[in-house]
Amino acid sequence: MEPWQSAARKGRLRDFDLAPGAVLPVALVRPGPAGGCADPLCGLLAADARGFHRRNAPRAGLRRWGVPTAMLLDLDRFPSGEAYAEAVSRRSRGNIARAAKKAARLGVTWAPIRPESYAASIAAITGSKRVRSGGPVLAAWIGTGTRTADTREAPAAAGCPAHWTLAWGAFIEEAEGPRLIAYLALRRVGDMCRTHELMGHGDYLRTGAMKFLFLEVARWLMDRRAAETQGLRWFMYGAMEHGAPGLHEWKRLMCFEPANLAFEPAAARASGAA
Repeated sequence: MEPWQSAARKGRLRDFDLAPGAVLPVALVRPGPAGGCADPLCGLLAADARGFHRRNAPRAGLRRWGVPTAMLLDLDRFPSGEAYAEAVSRRSRGNIARAAKKAARLGVTWAPIRPESYAASIAAITGSKRVRSGGPVLAAWIGTGTRTADTREAPAAAGCPAHWTLAWGAFIEEAEGPRLIAYLALRRVGDMCRTHELMGHGDYLRTGAMKFLFLEVARWLMDRRAAETQGLRWFMYGAMEHGAPGLHEWKRLMCFEPANLAFEPAAARASGAA
């Protein structure tokens, strides 16, 4: 973590009515028995998740101050996607709900996508803004290279409902057909999923498409109708210290809150302990 990010921690904790030295809740993450999954990718995803999240594990003393603070959404807080949308509306004083409704009025739709099938559109989205709330976008400065046209192939089903990377896109209808203007990818390992990629086209940010897409995917997660959503407990959106103030505020308005992570001990996984 960069020094300026550590310095930002105090102010960002205050946004949640927390003192700088406050004891944060600890989320126990259960990656799941990857060895018992039929898909060989499960073990790789579990190992990747452990490496990605290890730096967020709570540590004692001064070492804790050099570790990013996870921004988490406890899905068990919300009985349905509609309950979550109402909570976001209250926290944002209706602004996010209005933006999502604006997108719907403008004809924005959403659907699962296979990102590789929209390489040209994703390259256009990436290059549409040189600086975003997360910082400079390198590809927007140096170019993304020549891309073939989108093939628009449908995404395949997840190989395992407990270990997956899935993506969704927001589209707007144009003369040539639906145009991808925003996308969001999530990666799930066990009872946690995290944002893997998300970005909206700079020319369409004021349509509300990104807010619309995020809310719709969150509804899908919390309505728990699909096999891929069963058993999910945590939704992680990066770290509290990372990104510009606008990104931090966006996470807060979407009801994500600071927390520390801990992984279920290996012994507990092997014995099948809850």
